[in-house]
Amino acid sequence: MGGELYSQRREIKYIVPLVKALAIEKQLDRLLQRDGHCTDSPYLVKSVYFDSVNQIDFAEKLAGVSDRKKVRLRIYDGDASLCKLEIKQKSNDLQQKLSLIVSMPDAVELLHGNVKVLQKYFNSSRTSRIAYGIMMQGLYRPVVQIAYDRLAYKYPMYDTRVTLDMNVRSSESNMDIFSPDVCYTPILWGNVVLEVKYSGKLMGFLSALFTQFHLTQGAYSKYCAGRSVYYGFNY
Repeated sequence: MGGELYSQRREIKYIVPLVKALAIEKQLDRLLQRDGHCTDSPYLVKSVYFDSVNQIDFAEKLAGVSDRKKVRLRIYDGDASLCKLEIKQKSNDLQQKLSLIVSMPDAVELLHGNVKVLQKYFNSSRTSRIAYGIMMQGLYRPVVQIAYDRLAYKYPMYDTRVTLDMNVRSSESNMDIFSPDVCYTPILWGNVVLEVKYSGKLMGFLSALFTQFHLTQGAYSKYCAGRSVYYGFNY
């Protein structure tokens, strides 16, 4: 464990009605290659987001701050062998993502608030030191679990990736990312999140596809949408 991943791409998002998303899926199947993890059906993505004691990441997103970050722990299809602690930093539509692969026991420790477990990765991982500084200084703790079913497509030029995230749901009471029995609340009734990530420029045929379906770019955040209990709490 302790491997690192790094990516820097532009990211744009659209909220798409389910019926329209199904039509877009058919076009994407014609134009792009599916990710190997979803050749037959979507794969499950589960993330637990952390925030500071004063909810700084949540507040900055709501305030529309252009330079902001999110810290999350993520697994795919319930696979405990690949747990990624990620720092996602955004400046307008430019996204930088630092990822640290951690063991399942260490992921559990993080979910229990033990940030010091990251110290064992210090010698081999710069990301672990960055995450440790952020989480210790801000007293970060897990605040919401988000899950959804993803179809992913890829195109080799400009490191292009298109995803359709369906059945987006959240839990603010259960942070056990490894549990198969989380009681989730749907947060996007009848809608799908379409995300496009690319380096350099967006391919013309994709831009034409989005224009064909009259899509309007937005700034949707699954993290913020999943925190309805916190947001609605009158204190």
